Amino acid sequence: MNLITINENNINMVLEITKENEVKLLHFSALPFDERDILAERQKVGFRLVEINISGLDRPLERHGTKYIVTAPGYRMKYDSHKDYYNELGRKLEIVTFDYETGIYVTSHFQFYKEISVVRSWSEVINKGKETQTLEYISSFNLTGIEKEGILDRDEKMSLKIPHNSWQREIQWETYSLEKLGIAQSQPEIDQRSSKVIAATNTGNWSTKEYLPMAYLENLETHSNLFWQIEHNGSWHWEISDQTGHLYIQLSGPTETESHWFKNLKPDESFISVPVAVGVSLGNFDVAMGELTKYRRVIRRPNKDNEGLGIIFNDYMNCLWGDPTTEKELPLIDAAAEVGCEYFCIDAGWYSAGFWWDNVGEWLPSKERFPNGLKEVIDYIRSKNMIPGVWLEIEVMGIKCPKVQQVPEDWFFVRHGKKVYDRSRYQLDFRNPEVVKYANEVIDRLISEYGVGYIKMDYNMSLALGQN
Repeated sequence: MNLITINENNINMVLEITKENEVKLLHFSALPFDERDILAERQKVGFRLVEINISGLDRPLERHGTKYIVTAPGYRMKYDSHKDYYNELGRKLEIVTFDYETGIYVTSHFQFYKEISVVRSWSEVINKGKETQTLEYISSFNLTGIEKEGILDRDEKMSLKIPHNSWQREIQWETYSLEKLGIAQSQPEIDQRSSKVIAATNTGNWSTKEYLPMAYLENLETHSNLFWQIEHNGSWHWEISDQTGHLYIQLSGPTETESHWFKNLKPDESFISVPVAVGVSLGNFDVAMGELTKYRRVIRRPNKDNEGLGIIFNDYMNCLWGDPTTEKELPLIDAAAEVGCEYFCIDAGWYSAGFWWDNVGEWLPSKERFPNGLKEVIDYIRSKNMIPGVWLEIEVMGIKCPKVQQVPEDWFFVRHGKKVYDRSRYQLDFRNPEVVKYANEVIDRLISEYGVGYIKMDYNMSLALGQN
């Protein structure tokens, strides 16, 4: 066997370059590799390093359902080269695979971090062929055999924690057996390849509207675990299912099936997948989350918030509820200054005399709410040695906003020839340079004319899919 073996920060990682010149990720665990855990040579078909799907290619191998396995050209990717070196963060492994027919090359990146049992993983796709190729799926991390350690039946030993999440119901971790989630080991004597998946998906820019993009898988027999997070503020997907007698986990960003996502790659163009973090430990859930927390602290970019979090008073929650006026704001400003706040933010409604939800978009102060102008209140906030702020949802226009009738339809998301509604609002299309210009003008006006020094940028609608 031609193996690449890595033992770094209590992570045991084993890859094989096969005699067919394919790359297999055989092992990623806190436990050492035991080749006997892979039950048969034929089962290595599922241990592919990366899955990638390109439009118009045959997928001759059996996958069942919509699982992202035996993708094309994923099933025929060959080893090209690899690099193993150290950078300022820790060890770095890069493995290049390619498909001769399409000219598609994939570099699989694995960044280790000093003294942390977590790896950051992502895939970089380059089209070195002569024709445009349409990318429909690319895995950021793909591991087969997640249940292979130990001797007990997987229904007895495997446990999965999933963090359910929503508005007003945050971070609800629930624990499941794989059997309860629908992938019981019903035929242990044959290689299973069912159509059932355990999956969590987000579509659109509310990235945590149903789940946090993470989970925790534990082997109760061996006390080893695998945990992950997907690092994206848009669409993402992870799935667990069976293939050739083993279970696999795949992590990715947006997908065509779930998110209607695709990417055309012209010759010499590239695409980098959403990064993910995958960790291992021999401890409990708290130990695993501790490792993930250490990793998060390392990857967080340096910024002033790291040095000192400002104290912000915002007038919406349990206060004005979107009904600001000069009369109401002045005593609040006095009280906020008295208790040591550093920022004072005027929330929703400052631009409308009445109901403000469906007429957002012009971002001009209401004369009825502020008879002497918004600047009077802004200046009063500054006089109290606080930085003044306002609330914006710059990406939308309400259906009653006068600006809607003054701009062309290509300012907005359009599907099936119609502007897309959500809660009496339209979504602006920031691919249009005129939209970007308009948004910049709004920000410039708030800063230069009114003296705003802080913006609360909100996002209260989710259209999920993009446009036709």
